[in-house]
Amino acid sequence: MFTVFKDNWRADSFRTIKRLKFAFQTLVFPFHCLKCKTYIDPDRSALLTLSACFCSKCLPSDPPLFAPPFCLVCGRLFESPIDGDLMENHPCETCLVTRSSVSRVRAAFQYQGIIKEAVALFKYQSKLSLARVLETYFFDAFDRYFATAPIDRILPIPLHPQKMRQRGFNQSFLLVRHFRKKYESVYKNKPCWRIDTSTLVRVKKTLPQTGFDIHKRKENLNGAFLLGKKADVTGKNILLVDDVYTTGATCNEAARVLLKSGATRVEALVLARA
Repeated sequence: MFTVFKDNWRADSFRTIKRLKFAFQTLVFPFHCLKCKTYIDPDRSALLTLSACFCSKCLPSDPPLFAPPFCLVCGRLFESPIDGDLMENHPCETCLVTRSSVSRVRAAFQYQGIIKEAVALFKYQSKLSLARVLETYFFDAFDRYFATAPIDRILPIPLHPQKMRQRGFNQSFLLVRHFRKKYESVYKNKPCWRIDTSTLVRVKKTLPQTGFDIHKRKENLNGAFLLGKKADVTGKNILLVDDVYTTGATCNEAARVLLKSGATRVEALVLARA
């Protein structure tokens, strides 16, 4: 009985310390909306949601989640029927006639509204407070679509060394850096996959893809990736992770290199699908 009392006392003390720590951090480092700079006062339970990063005016409703109906291959989102009937997921016309190097693409969000702005703030303005928040949604998407998939390695799409030095971080890696810990917490078991940042290397400094059509994007990325020294993907199932999937040129070029090097299957999980 004394042991139970002692354990409960420790638990209560720990929770009290966490509350005091949070209150102190909020006082010293107050939360501000990353878009309009307005002061916000998030609840502790919402610290890993977008409401801890944006005020109610900038985040007026739930973020645009990636949801059916969508293409079973490339994840392209379809418009829901006007009559309200549910449309089943199915391959889009492009995927029916053109074979993709990426077998399956899934996402956490649709690339629009506040998500489009959040990606820009995270990626180009180094608002790294978004990393843990976006990773929470990202892991939820992973859990929904890939938790039981036969994955051997998770590969963040790499940056060119010069871009990495300029930016100081790889946004794709930050989205998965705590995946192993999250997986073990949820499933009480070690995952069969590992996060790998050395297998795929970006060797070509490509031009920004914005404004390019699909053909220009493919040309721009041709030869952009190589397998790292001593890397071996023979017989491996690979999951690529990236921030945004628009035409798929980046993921498909990376997947092409991996498949050519012996990988069995390449899939992709992205933060947002355009």
